[in-house]
Amino acid sequence: MKKRFFALGAASILALGLAGCGDNTSTPSTATPGGPKTIQLEYSGTGSDKEFNLQLFEDFKAARKAAGDENTYEISYVEHGPDKVDSEVLDWEVGPDVYEFASDKITGLYQKGALARIIGSNATFIEENNNDLGKGLATFNDEYYAYPYTGDNTYYVQYDKSFFSEEDVKSIETMLSKAAASGKKIGYNLKEAFWVGGAMFTFGADYKMSFDADGAIANIAADFDTEKGLKAAKAIKQIMSSPAWQNEMEAPTPTNNLVACIAGTWDIAAYKEALGDNYACATMPTITIDGETKNLGAFLGGKLFGINPQRAAGDTDRLVAANELAKYLSGKAAQLKRFDEKGIAPCNLEAAAEERVTADPNVKVLIEQAKFAHEQTAVPGNFWSAPATLATAIEEGIKDSSLTDEKLVALVKTMNDSVKSSN
Repeated sequence: MKKRFFALGAASILALGLAGCGDNTSTPSTATPGGPKTIQLEYSGTGSDKEFNLQLFEDFKAARKAAGDENTYEISYVEHGPDKVDSEVLDWEVGPDVYEFASDKITGLYQKGALARIIGSNATFIEENNNDLGKGLATFNDEYYAYPYTGDNTYYVQYDKSFFSEEDVKSIETMLSKAAASGKKIGYNLKEAFWVGGAMFTFGADYKMSFDADGAIANIAADFDTEKGLKAAKAIKQIMSSPAWQNEMEAPTPTNNLVACIAGTWDIAAYKEALGDNYACATMPTITIDGETKNLGAFLGGKLFGINPQRAAGDTDRLVAANELAKYLSGKAAQLKRFDEKGIAPCNLEAAAEERVTADPNVKVLIEQAKFAHEQTAVPGNFWSAPATLATAIEEGIKDSSLTDEKLVALVKTMNDSVKSSN
């Protein structure tokens, strides 16, 4: 399924481009000729955010009317999580026009022909209004294919400040030692790839993916089997060996014996509720292995809006409207509303610069962690299993005292080979 872009006028692009179900070319927004119309769109988002999003749709309609748009917009809602839309939508010709998706899904969605290429003034909108992370998440093969609307999908230390000081939480060794001395636990979900995979980046080991013109994987390079990856595996072993480590994400409370957790930003509200005035947060702590000290690695991703060109099926007005809706939902006003009502950090530059945003402790942590976190864009398929397999083997080796340095070398090689063999 070849993806092409022809250097023609906007109308010609649509007439040519949308005729083929595999084309993923989008146009800048233009005025709708022929007078007011009723334009129908289908939107895909999470069920839990439905009421919030429905209100944003009303805001969008009001904004279009205020701008002189006489069209009527009818927007229906289907429920697919951003992490599941790529697998739950089986036929993109009848799929949603605009949909939420997690940043690591961009490769598969492109290969399905489900992402319109964003060009012209729409691409300029992305370029001028978003931070570097947001723009990076929206990019595939050096082109824009989505509108970013969050850049805070990560995890960091959320802790009980009546137990730990700000200095304590700078080092995982200090945290584990202090917790163990008091019979307390620290939650760190190292048996799940999103967490342990992030930890494998700690000392610089990484993967690099390249793609051909059709979005197929051309090559995957990885160096987790080098000294950099081995140090990261030793760090995982060191943490798992502590009596204070617990494979958990539950909010710390007096009843569960947890005093801190490496927890996701999506759980901030729950942690604040559980800890009350004792809630505090910090970047991923450092760890020292073989004389080298680094912050433990973490993924940093976000959520984006994709435009499905197959649903428009040659309907210029529908495709333009889908882009306008995505632009509004990813714009300053909508991002600030998400922050105010849901605590979701914006990637829009003006929204992120608002005083109430910059003063937020969680946003401050996010900004600091972004300096060393790993951008979660295209991810090798086996990366969602290989690090977890490694972590399980490390834990088992600790339990039966069979985890020698030689075995650890073999384990990281197995992981590296698996990552490189992804397709």
